[in-house]
Amino acid sequence: MRKLSFILVMLMCVASVSAQKSKVTGAQNYLTSGKLDKAKEAIDEGVQDEKCVAYAKAYLVKGKVYQGIFESPLPAYKKLAEKPLDIAFDAYMKALELDEKGKMEKPVKAQMTNMIPDYTNEAVNLYNEGDFPGALAAFERVLEIEGMDMFKENATIDTAVIFNAGMTAQKADQLDKAAKYYKQSIEYNYGGAKTYANLSKVLTDSGNKEEGVKYLHKGFELYPNDSWMLVELINHYMLGGEPQKAADYLDKAIELDPSNASFYRAKGTLYEKTEEFAKAEEMYTKALSMDPNDFTSQYNLGLLKLNAAIQKHKAANEIMDAKKYNEAIKTVYAEYEAVIPYFEKVLEMQPDEKNSMITLKELYFKLRNENEVYLEKYNKIKDKLDGME
Repeated sequence: MRKLSFILVMLMCVASVSAQKSKVTGAQNYLTSGKLDKAKEAIDEGVQDEKCVAYAKAYLVKGKVYQGIFESPLPAYKKLAEKPLDIAFDAYMKALELDEKGKMEKPVKAQMTNMIPDYTNEAVNLYNEGDFPGALAAFERVLEIEGMDMFKENATIDTAVIFNAGMTAQKADQLDKAAKYYKQSIEYNYGGAKTYANLSKVLTDSGNKEEGVKYLHKGFELYPNDSWMLVELINHYMLGGEPQKAADYLDKAIELDPSNASFYRAKGTLYEKTEEFAKAEEMYTKALSMDPNDFTSQYNLGLLKLNAAIQKHKAANEIMDAKKYNEAIKTVYAEYEAVIPYFEKVLEMQPDEKNSMITLKELYFKLRNENEVYLEKYNKIKDKLDGME
């Protein structure tokens, strides 16, 4: 009886293996003829029928089918599976795992070679869509494939992918990985000043400020004429409360790129921090002469003028003599009036900039009795602000 049962099991296994191979062959034929929907249906059934034997070739074909789905330009085929490239990769790995006779390595290697550009394209697409964790996983898969034993003989260091993995990890807020890949990029001398600047920021953001500053200065030593490196150094010292050091690097940046309006704007900000307001005004004016659409310089220049008028107003309020007060307040009102064009210009650049609208509303109100035009402007801007609330 036992012998009969064994024979029946063996017969069932033979039938099962035959059915499995038939499905795999069918899937391969459908794939060859470009019928990916039929190929997927056949191979999905083929790999499920493994009661008696795990068939390595079935997983090779499964990988090809799902890789074909990913590579297909036809939307109808692309919708056949979610993350088809990952399914294909897992299938190839399974084929290698089940391969007892060494027959799978060559065909799997051929497919994996094509997966490198596939995953690279996937990474770029996900990055552009804002899916930074997904893009990072795709870049890391490229590095994983390139590091496989099967590619040892012609091993290459894909420095562009390493750098992009670092940049994507930074975007994904995976700072440890970002630091790892940027450091590898530096080892392979890739990315220039940008790599040092990015690494410095990643280290600083992750709490390793001392190491971050070290890489910032190392990058400047290696690339003293790189504007990217200079900007990072300037930002570091501006935000770090060391305006004089920031000013020194700004002078270097201006020397390298004297037509860059943003450098003059930054220097204007520094002069404001050190309360050298006349110099700040000069820098903002210089920036606007180079870039008339520089919103920040225009806004900051307006604030400088407004603050100067406010200080004079405060001084006037301290005058006890009525005649002298009236003379002083006339001067103050004239200065308030001179401020208005600066903020009206801001609104030409950004019509809904609320802070400027509020400032103009207050100025128009102050001057409403001096000129009826300002009363009209006050009512108009008040209505607009009320409509924004």
